[in-house]
Amino acid sequence: MQSNTLSLRISKAEARALRERARRDGVSQGSLVRRALRAYGVTPEPDQGRSGYDVIKHLVGRNRGRSTDLSTNPKHLDDYGR
Repeated sequence: MQSNTLSLRISKAEARALRERARRDGVSQGSLVRRALRAYGVTPEPDQGRSGYDVIKHLVGRNRGRSTDLSTNPKHLDDYGR
C-alpha cells in the first residue's frame, strides 16, 4: 500500500478521545482514522471477501473442445508414473 502522511490539528479532547477509542478497539489511531474516512465515504471500501471462484472465474469454461475425462479414462493413465 502506497501511503502519504497527513498532519492536522485537533484539540486535546479530540486527541484523548481518538487515543481512547483506538485503545478500546485494539487498533492504531491511524487505522481508526482510515476507518472513519471509509465510513464517511471519502475512500472506497477495501475489496474483501473474494471467493476462490471470484479469483478464477475468468478461466472457467476455457477448456472447451479438449478431453473432459482425463482423470477417469484409463487410456490417459497408461504411462502415468513412468
